[in-house]
Amino acid sequence: MKCAILFLAAAVALVPCRAAQKDARRAADESALAIERLLNSRTAGSPRAFAQAVEVVAADAKRGQPLQKFLMAIIARDEEMPPPVRLTARERETYLAESRPVIRRLAEGRDNPLAWYLLSVDAGDTNLLKRAADGGNVQALNAWGTSALDLALNMSQSKDAEQRAVRAAVAYFEKAAGLGDANGLYNLGMAYARGLGRKRDDMRAFDCFRAAAEKGHPEAINSIGWFFREGRVFSQDLNTAAQWFEKSASYGNPYGHFNWGLALQRGEGVAKDPEKAVVQFRHAAEGGCIEAMAAYGVALARGEGVKADEPGAVKWFERAAKAGYPPAMENLAECYARGRGVPEDNRKALEWKFRSRAARGDRAAAEWLEKNMSEKMGDM
Repeated sequence: MKCAILFLAAAVALVPCRAAQKDARRAADESALAIERLLNSRTAGSPRAFAQAVEVVAADAKRGQPLQKFLMAIIARDEEMPPPVRLTARERETYLAESRPVIRRLAEGRDNPLAWYLLSVDAGDTNLLKRAADGGNVQALNAWGTSALDLALNMSQSKDAEQRAVRAAVAYFEKAAGLGDANGLYNLGMAYARGLGRKRDDMRAFDCFRAAAEKGHPEAINSIGWFFREGRVFSQDLNTAAQWFEKSASYGNPYGHFNWGLALQRGEGVAKDPEKAVVQFRHAAEGGCIEAMAAYGVALARGEGVKADEPGAVKWFERAAKAGYPPAMENLAECYARGRGVPEDNRKALEWKFRSRAARGDRAAAEWLEKNMSEKMGDM
């Protein structure tokens, strides 16, 4: 009987231990998932998902987790960082000093691809980024592929050499997509949609976007809406397009907000609603969508769905124009020509008119600007 009692006591003692272990595993899984969501949403145009994930990572960092501390430190300057979890300069340096050696040991001692990726972001080191990509880290695969693609398209080289470099870059997206990564699927879809490194194939592009959308990728969701709006692959379906745009906007995606705003403004697949449209344009403009900056500026200038505000319109036209958007340059030229929201200034009107033409590829306009506006162009 004593043996039985002792055995029972031992069994009872094990129950809370097993429960504690299960809770610990669950917490570890949630922490790992939060890191993955943070890194992926940071580049997927999903500010709401980013905000949710960063709160979990920030809490783990405060509890002393070195990986989370390092991650919080290297993203501390991101514009999307919610104010409650922002680090002061001193906190950031403290986090780096405490966590960087741990991450280095993880990278060098265990050849951990995530550690190599985080170190590459910290140091801005492309060699470390390439090592992380070759190790299969999906964030590194997408980052290295994007960097290699940009270099291939902007280098001075033969057409054949450019195509080889583009194909090699897209192969990194393909590898990330093969691992089920939403960003990789989206990037591969864009490659098929644009014919970059792969033969243009709208159906394959759509399939990639759909797979990424099923994983909650807001830019892929927006792209699906675009396919239905433009009648690409399938017959035009404005109702379905509007639903996808609204869904993308629900993630806080600037382009989703913009396209949902266009649907509301035009009454495409949804009842016309100028007031709701301008709210979407404002969200998109504040999120960095230059097309939305111009659209919001037009709404303010005309008082469509919002109280007219010509000086406010000029500010948004200037922001989009300085980002290189020709229609905004033309709007700005018109404001200066007519003295709408700014003092009338024919020279500035002429300057922005020529900037617009140059941005659209007019060499004569570019030469005129270089000759007449060289000092001002240096200030842009």
